[in-house]
Amino acid sequence: MKIRLSQEDKLFSLYIRTRAKGYCEHCKKYFGIKKLQASHFIGRRNKAVRWDDENVSALCFRCHMVVFTENPLIHTNWMKKKLGLRNFNKLVLRANKIKKWSKDDLKLLRKKLRKLIKLSETI
Repeated sequence: MKIRLSQEDKLFSLYIRTRAKGYCEHCKKYFGIKKLQASHFIGRRNKAVRWDDENVSALCFRCHMVVFTENPLIHTNWMKKKLGLRNFNKLVLRANKIKKWSKDDLKLLRKKLRKLIKLSETI
């Protein structure tokens, strides 16, 4: 089954991968922006943190699928280290809230992501 990606998903993924400058955040190897994957710690189904940049990491295929998907405890421990325990706990709290995105919210999100992509490209 193919995952349907919205315009917001595509922009967000590009932002996460551009922010990482083509490097896998876990193994630190360079793969280029196009070969990285935007890996959600808390699944995309959760709208409260679907486009939360603390919830998503730029990972190579191996780290995404082999290291983290098959070893959720390793993923959890890595996220705690990456974010720090305080921010990790805040992320979990945000994920436990219900979020409904209005059309205006999504429009603002797209605008924000486009700006963040441009900023990440210039840094």
